[in-house]
Amino acid sequence: MRLCAALTALSLLASCTTTYAIPKPELTRLDGFRDENAALMRELGDVMLNRVTERKRTVMDVEGQAHQFTSDTPLALARGSAQADTEFQRFIQVGVDGDRFRGVPLEGSTSSTTAPPVVVAMSEVDHARLREFSLGKTLLLTGTIGVALMGSLVMVSKLFKPTTGSDGDRPGGVIDLGPTPRLTY
Repeated sequence: MRLCAALTALSLLASCTTTYAIPKPELTRLDGFRDENAALMRELGDVMLNRVTERKRTVMDVEGQAHQFTSDTPLALARGSAQADTEFQRFIQVGVDGDRFRGVPLEGSTSSTTAPPVVVAMSEVDHARLREFSLGKTLLLTGTIGVALMGSLVMVSKLFKPTTGSDGDRPGGVIDLGPTPRLTY
């Protein structure tokens, strides 16, 4: 039973997201991205100086499909074959120039301090990977698992013989457990 529950949870997590490849030139669209909640104090200075700050950025994948990048969007940098890829992280601040990608991860950041930035040379980056949640796939998988469970319960119930011996005042079957034990003295 635990194995079935673990497999169900694993399949739900695997199908809830879709990963898209983002070409290296599209990363420059993320330059200047900042999250308002994590960088509130710095943002106040930007507002007073009349600087524009955006909370969303749009990037295109390799197939030309647009995707919204926010601080809730997991992003990983795919490096060349000799180096390990960066892990998926959510970023509260991103800076991209011709030389490097610099992102401040959401994990480990508090209102008073920020996590150490992830800095990767752009010459090492092959492309980026963006992960999006897919509600349609999640509902489809959950519904399929539910139908399969209900179907298996119906099939198991068909394996048992129907009960017999119903009384007139109790419709349905009565399970006969054999003779009733009696106390003897």
